[in-house]
Amino acid sequence: MQRLCELERIDREQRNVERLIRMARFSQVKSLDIFDFAARASINKPLVLEPARCEWIEKRQNCIALEPSGTGKTHVALALGRAACQKGYNVAFTTAAVLVHQLMEARDERRLAERRYRGDAAPS
Repeated sequence: MQRLCELERIDREQRNVERLIRMARFSQVKSLDIFDFAARASINKPLVLEPARCEWIEKRQNCIALEPSGTGKTHVALALGRAACQKGYNVAFTTAAVLVHQLMEARDERRLAERRYRGDAAPS
């Protein structure tokens, strides 16, 4: 009976991770296992692997990648998002261009200020 309960728990966890990955709407499936660090000598491998532990999320910190075009920022972002899903975090993947477009639309429709005020409300 204990083995059956353990199998059920594992199955539920796997389905939850799959649901989180679907909801994140990743544009591609990427992982750090297939990232070619050798081809990108300027990238510090431990510095890239460290955020995959998701401690920065737990500490409510930002993780920003600033590199020239074609250096693998999107690959790393997709891999970090997937790692976060595997740890049970909700992820919303988007590109900077889409985010800027959404923010401009919200500003034009005067939804940006309303959202900000809702988010700044003190807990009761």
